[in-house]
Amino acid sequence: MTAKNKARIPAQKRGIETRDKILEAAWVLFAEKGYFKSNPRDIAKHAGVATGSFYAYFNNKKEVGIELIRRFYKEATAKALSNFNLEISDNILENPDSARKLVRFVIQSLKESHAINPLLHKEASALILLDDEVNAINNEEQKKVISYLIALFQQYKKFIRVEDLEAAASLLFRASDEIIHNIMFNKEEIDEERLLRELEDMICSYLFITG
Repeated sequence: MTAKNKARIPAQKRGIETRDKILEAAWVLFAEKGYFKSNPRDIAKHAGVATGSFYAYFNNKKEVGIELIRRFYKEATAKALSNFNLEISDNILENPDSARKLVRFVIQSLKESHAINPLLHKEASALILLDDEVNAINNEEQKKVISYLIALFQQYKKFIRVEDLEAAASLLFRASDEIIHNIMFNKEEIDEERLLRELEDMICSYLFITG
């Protein structure tokens, strides 16, 4: 253990519980006050532990933030991917509603993943622009979702008009993610249902042979 890295990973039950309390307190404070307006002393107080206990398990606030962001993105990705287990009719050409159902389901799954602690999601989005490590975590999780979409498109390839499925999956994800982010955090003037309906129409027209 160096002077630069004094934090330790607890092995005993009590230490594990204390560390978890600190993380839970930070989860709440980062969502309520924001990452930059919270400090180790606030986090320790909210957790009901001494400030020294904070520094026993974390060297600084950023370490707490990185761990919470990893947990947050892991949970959000798992939520999106678990919802993608959808079976639709193979006969999309004869049943255009199946194609639309697939797109609608993907959009809804992404929307639900944004709903996991939305205030912390907003903080994480800001940190993506400011911290390379947070940006790398975000990119890693996005790649998982895009990879799943590519596999999903492969399953229905004969009904898809575009040839570059990797680009199509990235486009669908990023367009949907941006619209959903604006709906949840920027208070779009246009009604949510109207925006999502147009997004759905746009993706169906672009992606599927039937539109």
